[in-house]
Amino acid sequence: MKKQLSIYIDETGDFGPYDSITKIYGVAFVLCEDLEKCDSYLRSFFRRLQNKECGNFPIHVGPLIRREGPYSHLNYESRLVLFDTLFDLLLNSPISILDTKVKKSDKSTDEAMAKALSILIRDNIQYFHSFDKITIYYDNGQSQLRSLLLGIFSANFLNYEMVLARQSEHPFMQVADLAASLSLLDYKVHESNLSNSENEFFAGRRKLKKIYLACFNKKKLR
Repeated sequence: MKKQLSIYIDETGDFGPYDSITKIYGVAFVLCEDLEKCDSYLRSFFRRLQNKECGNFPIHVGPLIRREGPYSHLNYESRLVLFDTLFDLLLNSPISILDTKVKKSDKSTDEAMAKALSILIRDNIQYFHSFDKITIYYDNGQSQLRSLLLGIFSANFLNYEMVLARQSEHPFMQVADLAASLSLLDYKVHESNLSNSENEFFAGRRKLKKIYLACFNKKKLR
């Protein structure tokens, strides 16, 4: 039986110039080796979301934390329930995480991220080569990242395809959004640079680090 790997990808930040708000550009991979084994976890995820005040749209972590957009009418407890529901899917389902990030500067973010992604693939090349087929899911949210991903995977693999994937159709795309957000939060915790909304949402740096980030880091591919 052929081994297949599904990779769900999302990013945090943009390729624009450095500024005091967007200091970091990061990318997260959610790796799923067997989608059938994830069915029960996905069913549980959808059951928990039933009758919640999230409406019929996917969970986007940044706006959820900042209480923006479709979450502006939700109180803290309702937003935390949504976050924890998505976090539990990341934590309990049989997936692994890979992430990488670069500090933005006056130099090309494209070049720095190309190098970081190449290192990420190279450091795990035996893992990727253990699969007969690799399917990459990305929402094409940033054309620069799509081009980098195509170039790097084309240079290393013949057995891959890239599929346009929307968060509303693929729950693990929402998990990738969460993973990218947690990767950024991990950096901000170490830099003591959490925003007011992040401090309030996670009830402080200590809880974020000891509970959420500790569990997140255990999910990374070893």
